[in-house]
Amino acid sequence: MVQAGETTRVTIALMPQSYALNEIVVEDRQGTSTQSTSTVQRIESQAIEQQDAADVSELAPLMPATHVQTNSRGQTILYFRNAGDRQVGQFFDGALLNIPWDNRVDISLIPSAVVEEITVTKGVPSVRYGANVLGGAINFQSRTLDAPGRTTEVTGAVGTAEQRRASVTHLRRTGQWDYTAALQYAARGDQPLAENVDLEYNQPNQERRVNTDRRLVSGFGRASYRFENGGQMGVSVLHVDAEQGVAPEGNAVQSETRYWRYPLWQKTTLIANGRVSTGSNTSVRGAVWGSRFAQDIADYRSVSYDTLNQVQRGRDLTAGTRVIGSRQLGIGTLTFSLNGLTSRHEKGTVLGGKTGGDPDSTTTFQQQIFSTGLEFETQLTSAIQASMGVNLDGADYPQTGPFPERDPFYAWGATAGLRGTVSDRWALRGAVGRKSRFPTMRELYGAAIGKFIPNPELQPVTAWIGEVGIDYRSPSFFLGSTAFLNRVYNTIDKRTFTREIIEEEGFPADYLGKEQRINLQGARIYGVETTIRWTPSPRVQFDGNLTWSRPRGFTEAGTTQKLDEKPGVLGTGMVSYDFPFGVSAMGQVRYIADVYARNEQNEFVTLPSSPSTVFDARLSYDLSTVTTLVDGRVYVRGENLTDEAVFIGLGLPRPGRSFRVGFGFDLTF
Repeated sequence: MVQAGETTRVTIALMPQSYALNEIVVEDRQGTSTQSTSTVQRIESQAIEQQDAADVSELAPLMPATHVQTNSRGQTILYFRNAGDRQVGQFFDGALLNIPWDNRVDISLIPSAVVEEITVTKGVPSVRYGANVLGGAINFQSRTLDAPGRTTEVTGAVGTAEQRRASVTHLRRTGQWDYTAALQYAARGDQPLAENVDLEYNQPNQERRVNTDRRLVSGFGRASYRFENGGQMGVSVLHVDAEQGVAPEGNAVQSETRYWRYPLWQKTTLIANGRVSTGSNTSVRGAVWGSRFAQDIADYRSVSYDTLNQVQRGRDLTAGTRVIGSRQLGIGTLTFSLNGLTSRHEKGTVLGGKTGGDPDSTTTFQQQIFSTGLEFETQLTSAIQASMGVNLDGADYPQTGPFPERDPFYAWGATAGLRGTVSDRWALRGAVGRKSRFPTMRELYGAAIGKFIPNPELQPVTAWIGEVGIDYRSPSFFLGSTAFLNRVYNTIDKRTFTREIIEEEGFPADYLGKEQRINLQGARIYGVETTIRWTPSPRVQFDGNLTWSRPRGFTEAGTTQKLDEKPGVLGTGMVSYDFPFGVSAMGQVRYIADVYARNEQNEFVTLPSSPSTVFDARLSYDLSTVTTLVDGRVYVRGENLTDEAVFIGLGLPRPGRSFRVGFGFDLTF
């Protein structure tokens, strides 16, 4: 007890059980600086939890100016600001997830249970991300405790269309060690079909989208040691085992349709990373990783999926490294980065409906990619920050299967940016840069089981990128708006061989109806991305973003044309309210408009559902308000409540209305 006139000192130690970033290579442990000259956005754990996602593709509505599309191969891909295909680098704890054969990865098969935060970089990515990221970069950061203790999280859910989900995640931290271990299972039957979807072909069932079932099993483990001088070393492994169907195109006749399934989709990634201080002004961060990817494509004869034509087997082995060294100079910070990888792809075919045994033939491809760069950041004045960087990228293809050898590709890049603090609430920023993207081995040499004609003469894509943004921040309100412009050269797109093309250019007659990737004159994409967040009270939060853009490609005649499946308007809004008695409600709306697609006659037509509006809702209850025995929640979630028909491509609709109920318990001891 303190008497009048006395002074007593009390020491209080706080031990929060919060989570921290586990990003080693791309940025430091505190995450990306909010003072970046380009657009950097962070998705926090609370928003991720409210999505109740089984995989990271279901987190896309949280990312402004992000379009998610499941293509005719069944791959679900992220696109930022209408960037072209294979232009976004996707990382997990700083290690590249992209499979080099195709330079993309199906994010619907990457589990969300271990993702704590997401960092999205748009505009002009830093040279630290390496090659092939002219469309931006995203890093999924795994979970770890921020203070000594341990906790175990158990989640589960069931829903319409045979949805089933379950996960167990255990986290522990001692004084210098921390551990994470997670197991996740997710499965579904064929997805629900919206009531007003009318597919002319390949849809025998009017309630369920044929051949869209999936099973996903994953495991993750990580252990890291923290040195007393602030350094850290860690090892982690992520394994994903999945199988799924590929929805057939509902606008194409049988002879032009893929009837595919993936009976095998496995990806194992082993990552070792760390950071050390080599002096009072110098630090080095780095990572090495290796991955194995195995995929079987089962090609069927018809929509009944009972007669197998062949199985194409792909096996990829990849090893990569990233090293980032920084030194504090008297006038700023100089950073050196080195990224490199080598990857081998083996492709084999099993003919005649066999499901086992060795392939009848095997072809091997190999590529090596490197990127090295320098970046300098300085504070010109107390209110103005500047950055600049240069990089050199290269790609070599030592093995090209049955195709002739080819010379390596080389490309240079540069970045520059300014950020000015107008006041404690207003900031202006601008950035400009040159980036490149090399053609992948699949674009050069892949035939997609006879659907494509290879084109080994493809050239790299190059882009000049610029953006200007303004941000306003207060304790309860954020508003950011960014105008962007991408001028792309040698855009890689595809065309369908028509009779006119075959006759004019002298191609064989059996090319009719097949596709080929080609370099176009280029493309120009400009637009405005606006993001808003308002928290008028601790119980209420509004989040929204709206992006308008005009994506156009240039033709050889000097005119412009629309770009395939690139939305001109894209927006998301969300409002959440926490009631005082433990109930939380969330409503979400997604809007998309001005989307065009290229048909078999190489003509652009509006997608049937453009524009479209989709409503989602979630209601949850915090169990800790009624019992101290468990810290957890139960929830019910509905998606596409109005059963809106939304097409992401010709003949490829999104799922219709669905519901699920679930729970999550945190067991801390």
